[in-house]
Amino acid sequence: MGANEQAGARADWLAAAAQHDNAGGLQRWSTRAQKDERHAKTVRAAVVVSLFFLLLGAAVIVGGRAIIDPLLSSIVDNADARRIGEIVLTMRDGIYCRHLSFDNTTGQIAERTIEQCANELGRKRTRDSMGFSWRAH
Repeated sequence: MGANEQAGARADWLAAAAQHDNAGGLQRWSTRAQKDERHAKTVRAAVVVSLFFLLLGAAVIVGGRAIIDPLLSSIVDNADARRIGEIVLTMRDGIYCRHLSFDNTTGQIAERTIEQCANELGRKRTRDSMGFSWRAH
């Protein structure tokens, strides 16, 4: 083999190596680009999902308050209505009862009416009984 043949073989070998190296570089570049593209898609999806949950949370806070406030106010109103009790005192004859209302918040007793007693109060009355009974609204 002459020097020219050696140089030619060496040139062919270097060209093949460069071509092979260049193909590997392209392959490595395309694999890296695919990974970067997948990473970018994942980041975009995470941002979109986060914004969706943020918007959903804001809607629940604003809308939930609009739904829950009337329910809570109705419960509070019912609790206020239950703070007034009724005291029923039977008169000595056992036929008529004296009705008083007691306000738990203020502690005041207000006289209401004198009405005919319910049958169960008149029948259960004994001579030793004071004729007093509690009745809640």
